[in-house]
Amino acid sequence: MRGRSLVPRPPWSLAKGNSSSAAPIAVRARRPKFVTTTFIPRFVSDETTIPHGSLHTHHLYHTDSHPESSILPRKVLALRETLGSLTSGSIDELHTVSNALFSELKRTRPAHDAPVHREIHTMVMSAIRRLLKEGDAQAAAEALQCLDSIPLQLPLTPRHRTLILRLLGHPTAFSITWRFIRRSMRDVTPSETTHAMRALLRVNHVGEAARILQWHVRRFRRQGAPPPSSALMHNFMIQMRFLGSRIDSVPRVLQNSYTEALVHFGTLLRENSLPLPSSREDMAWLIKSLYLYQNAGWAKQMDKWSSNVILACLPMYVQRLPDIDDPRWPPISSSSYNALVHYTLSHALNPHWCRIVLNHMAKSRGPLLPPSAELVTILLRQAVRRKSAALGAYALEINSPDPSDDTCLQTGARLLYHVECAVRDQDTYRLVSLLHYITALRLSPKQRLEHVQASSVARRVIPLLFRRRPIPVVPDPDVSHALLLLAAKAGKVSLSLRIWYWMKQHATRVPIRLSSATVFMQLLAESARMPRNALPRWAVHSPVGRRRRALHDLRLLALHEYSFLLQHWHSRRADLPDQRFFRSLLRVLRRTSHPHDTATARILKDMKTLNVAIPAQ
Repeated sequence: MRGRSLVPRPPWSLAKGNSSSAAPIAVRARRPKFVTTTFIPRFVSDETTIPHGSLHTHHLYHTDSHPESSILPRKVLALRETLGSLTSGSIDELHTVSNALFSELKRTRPAHDAPVHREIHTMVMSAIRRLLKEGDAQAAAEALQCLDSIPLQLPLTPRHRTLILRLLGHPTAFSITWRFIRRSMRDVTPSETTHAMRALLRVNHVGEAARILQWHVRRFRRQGAPPPSSALMHNFMIQMRFLGSRIDSVPRVLQNSYTEALVHFGTLLRENSLPLPSSREDMAWLIKSLYLYQNAGWAKQMDKWSSNVILACLPMYVQRLPDIDDPRWPPISSSSYNALVHYTLSHALNPHWCRIVLNHMAKSRGPLLPPSAELVTILLRQAVRRKSAALGAYALEINSPDPSDDTCLQTGARLLYHVECAVRDQDTYRLVSLLHYITALRLSPKQRLEHVQASSVARRVIPLLFRRRPIPVVPDPDVSHALLLLAAKAGKVSLSLRIWYWMKQHATRVPIRLSSATVFMQLLAESARMPRNALPRWAVHSPVGRRRRALHDLRLLALHEYSFLLQHWHSRRADLPDQRFFRSLLRVLRRTSHPHDTATARILKDMKTLNVAIPAQ
């Protein structure tokens, strides 16, 4: 009997069917049995909903190199379950699960775990798509933030790029999405983000949209990337002007967004990056928004950094006006120059800056731009405000072949010539500015070389004013008010009455303003000045008696016009008279009769009825 060997043989040396006599053969060594099988979620598409329990994709981790590899599939499964039920209320849980998973992935080799990274990437994109359909953009942005923490950054497919750009148009998801785009999608073009910017503009989040525009403009200027379209800049202009007109009544969030937009646009303006190439939009609206921000009451509640940046934009821009060297950028428009001149004289109170702007317009711009009629009007208004006759003379002669800055005064004939030109060109805006300028600085009751008389100006504005028949010309409310103010300032009662009757003649078509009626009553009050003591009754045919009759006529005229104005304003449903109007009317009555007569009592009763405060004696 053969004895059996007590030494065990390896299993591959035993032949099948005859275990006792099979000789050992040389075979290829297999893998050792001691391996750990790790399960991870299978690959799914963006549209596929991942069911629970579908973990049948196998990936091998050797125990000698990764002894804790069994922890990874549980964390991947936890992330998938969290993304499947993610809402705005479970964002903290997402952060906890994702941080634990990504810290585990950092311990492994990124190239070895590439399938895991791709699967996580697919799960996150599927969750973002689902959350956008449900309208939860904030939770979708938090899910997108997980991709920034993946150790292995994978390229985005076109569908994933479109999905992220859709998420960019939601204000609640803007910060996280824009940070991700700047890190992982730096090649994005303005045409791809146009939809997101317009979506932000529709909900008045102009600050976020302006941040995207500023990034594109700077990339165009520094790296030669494609520039934003001019139509997009037009959308910004419309939305900024709309929001700026209602900025006092909007919520604080929109005020912060408007301030942020001014910071971005002001920074681009002082860098000479606006207007955009091939754009016909001027920057006058932006210049006005920047200098109006200084006097806005709501702006005092904003942070100091934004306020300082906005207030420093225009001074730096005036001193860095662009030259004609760069043909890519369009030249500054006439409206922008006008806004800059108004800013330098009215808000900055710096005539030197005004001279810089005018010199740039006439000498450094390509092509050179002659001063417009609107610019002349702005200079005239600033001359009236600053009481500067020299500035007004410079404004009127700025278009002459060789205007002299040292000209302090002009002749009266030259002033009348400019009035005739404004009437001939039907330039109402310039004519009104001329009338105010003459009223403030160039009016004299006597004939002087540098001054004019009120009647001479009125004859040129209304040639038919001194005829006895009715005047068929319909008055412009601004021109008639300026002309009445001119006659009242000169003390011409007869001329003022002619202008007043001309306004009454067309009152059914052009309503009489409260300001014009107040000027007329003030003129009557100044004409009714008389001593306190009563005039003697026997002096009827003496000059004193004629003075009494003139005062009586003024009194009757004031009461008659007061009754007419009340009926006129009531029929037109216009503004009711204010305290200033009643003060002038009461002065007429107190200077022409006893201060406690029946007419005065009726006026005081009307003031109580209209809830107008009674002025002091």
